[in-house]
Amino acid sequence: MEKTTEREIQRAISTSDLYQILAMSLHLPNTEIAQGLLAGSMAEDIIAIFQELGFSDEATKKIETVLLAIQNSQSLTEELLSDLRQEYTRLFTHPKKPEIEIYETLFLYNPEESRIKPALFISPAAMHAEHCYEKAGLVPSKEVNEPGDHMATEMEFMMFLHLEKAKALQADNQEELARREAEIQEFETLHLQKWAHSFFEKMASISHSDFYRALGAIGSILMVDRLSI
Repeated sequence: MEKTTEREIQRAISTSDLYQILAMSLHLPNTEIAQGLLAGSMAEDIIAIFQELGFSDEATKKIETVLLAIQNSQSLTEELLSDLRQEYTRLFTHPKKPEIEIYETLFLYNPEESRIKPALFISPAAMHAEHCYEKAGLVPSKEVNEPGDHMATEMEFMMFLHLEKAKALQADNQEELARREAEIQEFETLHLQKWAHSFFEKMASISHSDFYRALGAIGSILMVDRLSI
């Protein structure tokens, strides 16, 4: 029983860590991201998490190969950062037409069903997500002024919940554990199930960047594991 609990704790922590990497990587890239890719530290972290979560050797090797290619590219930090930012803008924040909507509301929006594009901050998805964050005790960063259904924020929330689950397991607090597991299931069902796998699959298939293709594959693998797709 003790071994099972320890295994569950480590799995919750590793899941939280992978969500953290996704959350961090779905904001505009910074120097830390570029340096981590070139130094190999991000690849090491991701591969260790994949192994801990028991993902297939084939999937692990595929991600490792792509990340090692970036590490061995001999790019300068500034050069890689510029390339990542250009691709991030093309994918998610292009002023005319981003390739992928990074907000749940807009990703799911069908212009054939409604001519009026939904307002982001007051959309049902954003408001419900924010309600979930508040109820769970997650305080959003004041530095980021984004609607609650931004994919990075949804990933940050899952990071938080799985870490809280690990803490409950460590403390053998069954009431807190049940609470966190219920919150995870609710958010997966009402939000991630609707769009996360499709979002990451699209990123993996249309990105021009090795990093974002790998990130899409990582997110897709995690969603298949978490959502039983």
